[in-house]
Amino acid sequence: MNEVATSPEEQEAPPSEDARDRERRAVKIDPDEVTLLEDRAHVVRRATIPVWAGVTRLRIERVSPLIVDKTLAARVDQGEVRDVRITRRAVYQTHEREETLRALDEQIEETEDAVRRMERRAGRIESALSLLDEAGSATLDELSQDAAWSRLDLERAEARFDEMGQRERSLREERLGAQRALTERRRELGRLRARRQTVSQPSGEVRATLLLDLVREDKGEATVEIEYLVPNACWRPHHRASLDDDALRFECEGAVWQNTGEDWPDVQLRFSTQRPSLGAEPPALTTDRLRVQRKSETLEVSQREQVIETTGLGRQSQVAPELPGIDDGGDVMELRATHRAIVPSDGRPHRVALFAFEAPAEAWLWCAPELAPAVLLKTAHVNASPHAILAGPVDLVKSGGLVGRTKVLYVAPDERFELGWGPDPMLRVHREVEEGKPDKSLLRNWVGVVKTIDLKLSNLGPEVKHIELVERVPVSEIEKVKIEVDAEETHEGRLPDADGFVRWLVELDPMGREAIRLRYTLRRHGDVVGI
Repeated sequence: MNEVATSPEEQEAPPSEDARDRERRAVKIDPDEVTLLEDRAHVVRRATIPVWAGVTRLRIERVSPLIVDKTLAARVDQGEVRDVRITRRAVYQTHEREETLRALDEQIEETEDAVRRMERRAGRIESALSLLDEAGSATLDELSQDAAWSRLDLERAEARFDEMGQRERSLREERLGAQRALTERRRELGRLRARRQTVSQPSGEVRATLLLDLVREDKGEATVEIEYLVPNACWRPHHRASLDDDALRFECEGAVWQNTGEDWPDVQLRFSTQRPSLGAEPPALTTDRLRVQRKSETLEVSQREQVIETTGLGRQSQVAPELPGIDDGGDVMELRATHRAIVPSDGRPHRVALFAFEAPAEAWLWCAPELAPAVLLKTAHVNASPHAILAGPVDLVKSGGLVGRTKVLYVAPDERFELGWGPDPMLRVHREVEEGKPDKSLLRNWVGVVKTIDLKLSNLGPEVKHIELVERVPVSEIEKVKIEVDAEETHEGRLPDADGFVRWLVELDPMGREAIRLRYTLRRHGDVVGI
């Protein structure tokens, strides 16, 4: 809460009633608490100020001109608020703008003169090159005539051509330098003209002031609280994960952007996932026409990528039953910053700590060659915080240094989640896919295509590596398309799970190699088209 001090002269000699009626006393009531929503902020200003008996008129300056008027409200602990309103005015600095325009005009004139001089110089160089080219052609004609009359002097001709070649190289270098300088000057002239165009437009600063009339029966102090909504402010979750041996420290922060026109010095920030701007309305109804058509003799199918949706990796005891509809898990959350912060109105991101937790990390090497030809280090952890982790970017810190950035989805308390820490530099992966020719069975009217996936892994390091290798095969949703994995030709006879993933646990010795093969057949009925 902000305390507003007054001078001894003001306390000893209070202004008369007429003076208080004619002018408003300026007070300083800084923002004390700010609740950030998805696209706006709820600001609360608090302060204890001295007031006189009767009507005390206050003026609060340096407030945002973007305040939503209908949300402006004020309260006082003793007395009543007779009136609260906001006034806005535009302030133009015309004198400074004229001086700036005059200086820009001088710079533009000087730059235009320099451009004209450079253009004339470039023209002279081009003329010299043209004359040199003509001189070279004339020299060749003279040499041909001298050779015809047996009067050719080779030493003199070579010296002349060397001189002309040296002169040509010098002129070309000079032309290149002149063209570069001319291009730079033209760019500078364009920037100056664009700046002058911007400065010449009417510009100014919009300032806003809050005006309050407080009514009190006796002299004393009163605690004033003013609240309002203001746009041009938002926040997004941001996280930092630090891995140290087998332990993970996960920090959640709120990144704040605000360009409201008022600074927030030493405020308590709250971060809410409410979305007051999102309204609900029924969908527009359209005519649904039903038609009768002949059944097609062929069945048209298509392939699609299916994402296996799940909430994290499940709790320690059980898997989450359903996927949340929004990033906050369908429940409105409000997080409180751990300390007060300073957020200026500059439109730049400012991070504020929300909460942090430490948890043991289970690390392993994971490889999906279809996605990336690399072996990644992954870790699994449990959200040991009482708060949910909101979806957002994660800065990865390992061994005291930043190693990259990833992202995390919504993770509920006590939910397991994974993080990827980049590829292992000592491991190499190579993937080849071979597709055979279609084999049509005349008796059963089925067409089969054999696909073979060969994977090769190598370990260049001095340590044994244990890798979880993942490949996938298509999953059919209709009876006329079948996928059959050849267990005899597939490494270790592994079969896919219900989602089509085939997994191996590979152990690579130092400087070791391993070859893995997956073979399956995609069969479709003769009347199926599209694959």
